[in-house]
Amino acid sequence: GKATFLFGNRHQNTVMWAPHGRFLTLAGFGNLAGGMTFWDKNKEKQIPPANPVTAACTVGYGWSPDSRMMFVSTTSPRMNVDNGVHIYRYNGDKVNNLPWDNTNYLPDRLLQACFLPAPPDTYPDRPQSPTLKDLGKGPDASSAGTSQGGAAAAAPKPASRYIPPSARNRAERGGSSLADRMRAEKEGKMLGAQKVVEKPKIVGATGKVVVGMAPPGAQGKSKTAQRREKQKQKKQEEAARKELEEKLLAEQKASETAAAERVDPEKRARKLKKTLKQIEDLKKKDPSSLNEDQKKKIETEQEVLDELSKLGI
Repeated sequence: GKATFLFGNRHQNTVMWAPHGRFLTLAGFGNLAGGMTFWDKNKEKQIPPANPVTAACTVGYGWSPDSRMMFVSTTSPRMNVDNGVHIYRYNGDKVNNLPWDNTNYLPDRLLQACFLPAPPDTYPDRPQSPTLKDLGKGPDASSAGTSQGGAAAAAPKPASRYIPPSARNRAERGGSSLADRMRAEKEGKMLGAQKVVEKPKIVGATGKVVVGMAPPGAQGKSKTAQRREKQKQKKQEEAARKELEEKLLAEQKASETAAAERVDPEKRARKLKKTLKQIEDLKKKDPSSLNEDQKKKIETEQEVLDELSKLGI
């Protein structure tokens, strides 16, 4: 399969899909710290929670049937301490914490936690709910209200420590030490979620076609046109092969003739007479019983006679 979206590199090993397939949670459970990120698959964006979400010592997890809540649980027998259930909204905001003390329920223990299931059509697929900022309410919308009601006195900024100009751009990343810079670089590499855009395959500078890609000339042509081109190319190859064979045969005959001229005339004449006698014997036989080589030998009778007359013997 082809990748369509990359979630970036993170310390996460668990994928949790909501029942409606809209929301998605990526988490690092087991031997990892328990960090969780929440995503909206339809928007292909991460849902930023109000605070970083970490669920350490998680054993069980799951989504509610309406895809609006999810839980993580710490249960026995894998974990016998800090048992309980934590419930989060689809955007990572914690809703409730349900602690559990095994000592209060002995000999029973918290072995499992889950949402009650429901038929698939019970709850509709709902998008994200608008926030107070989207509705123009709450502290995030105070700037808009101030501009409408009049200019309010700006609150004085609290005094803070002095940061050199060379380190101000790195102040938000936690400092300018080597460890801070290495941590910031690592965190930068851990992010980087992006949509995958398939790049078109092109013919390289060497003129070779990429493996699995049709030749440039074949793009946009019908199968019939491609078949005709193959047939035409095959005929051209056969014609070139025949021409080469004829050329080689002519060179061979020329070399034989030149070699014959260097042979003693009397010996050559005896050989030619012997060949004529063989041809006469073949002509007396039934033509249907002759093979191809014998027929070709009979056809060379005139050439043998002409060569014999040139020798004058």
